[in-house]
Amino acid sequence: MSAPTACPPPSRREIVAWAMFDFANSSYTTVIVSVAFGVFFTRLVAPAGRGDALWGYGIAIGNLIVLLLSPIVGAIADDSGRKKLFLFWTYALCVAGTAALWFVTPGRVALALALFVASFVGFSFGENLAGSFLPEISTPENIGKISGFGWGLGYFGGLLSLGLVFPLLAGDFVVANLANLRLAWLATALFFLLAALPTFLFLKERAPRGTSTVLRYVRDGFIRLGQTARSARHFSELVRFLCVFLLYSAGLTSVIAFAGIFAANTLGFSSRELIYLFIVLQLSSAGGAFVFGGLQDRLGAPRTIQVTLVLWILVCAGVYFVESKPAFWGVALFAGLGIGSLQSASRALVGLFAPPEKSAEFFGLWGLAGKTAYMIGPWIFGLISSGTGSQRIAMLSTASFFLLGLVGMGFVSEKRGLAAARAWHEQVGERLNEVLRT
Repeated sequence: MSAPTACPPPSRREIVAWAMFDFANSSYTTVIVSVAFGVFFTRLVAPAGRGDALWGYGIAIGNLIVLLLSPIVGAIADDSGRKKLFLFWTYALCVAGTAALWFVTPGRVALALALFVASFVGFSFGENLAGSFLPEISTPENIGKISGFGWGLGYFGGLLSLGLVFPLLAGDFVVANLANLRLAWLATALFFLLAALPTFLFLKERAPRGTSTVLRYVRDGFIRLGQTARSARHFSELVRFLCVFLLYSAGLTSVIAFAGIFAANTLGFSSRELIYLFIVLQLSSAGGAFVFGGLQDRLGAPRTIQVTLVLWILVCAGVYFVESKPAFWGVALFAGLGIGSLQSASRALVGLFAPPEKSAEFFGLWGLAGKTAYMIGPWIFGLISSGTGSQRIAMLSTASFFLLGLVGMGFVSEKRGLAAARAWHEQVGERLNEVLRT
């Protein structure tokens, strides 16, 4: 590995450029995952009665691929010193896969799922790799604020992309509107393509550049994972936090996956009301990311997460008791605050616990925990809802994930985790200096 080169501290422009990736990739989660393509697939592409199951399989396969490969991809990116290059290729995969959805027409199920899985994998790896730059452009004193800025900007990116494609979606998900719906996927890809360019123009690669071959990086990536496993005791706070993160993320992903379905099936929301509900959630989530990001720098990430988890427990109880649409709007407002703050604070805490030499690897582990939660939480919610015949009971039971997370965060020490990251960084620096002297 080459000697480390001096790199100036991050400027405001570089921080904004990093946050622009959150702004850009939110177009994918908003239009493709949350609002439009899933509905398009289940209504127009898949055979009648099989749309939900096939869509679920697509999400599960995408999550499984990311779950299996995230840690090794992160380890190789760290070892090669080319995190930005890895980020570019995952971004290119997502943009290309999203644009190629234009070729999907009614009946082309295999093509639709293959392109969706490819774009989903690209998005997920990119999310992890972008997060791994956070420790490099922040300090322990402002990491919460910067992470919150990125998450908050991301929600506005989702809203803007939805606004741009809304005229194409306005004709509803019917064959007569097929041409406009297909254009929506191209517009989403173009938004992601252009909005992320500042990230690649201004974000700096600070890690020392490796000089090995691709096969050697792959081999060394597995070696790094083995070393991390053996050093689990040194990074015990990170291990403990990732376990807790998996628990409360199972609750969070359950709510996100079924909020719209609950509003439509239990409270009778129309399609237009659902879009307005999504807008409210995006705006309140942005507010939660901005406000709690600054609060985290004063309270600390564990305490901020605990406050947010209490809010989530109250939200689950509120959803159980709510009987009217106006009351649900109020609960949704607080839910949005909880979404933004919990995601932002969680990413920031991983950034605090990650030494620069292992940031992509550790954010890959963070992504693994999140994808595992994504597979477990909604599945359990569906089982409870189907078994009891009540989405209210399923939503109330989701509070147990947040309660377990609240208790678990009491055993996570930000001070010890930060000290472990600093100690590892100092040890690596000492070993590198010895190599350079010889």
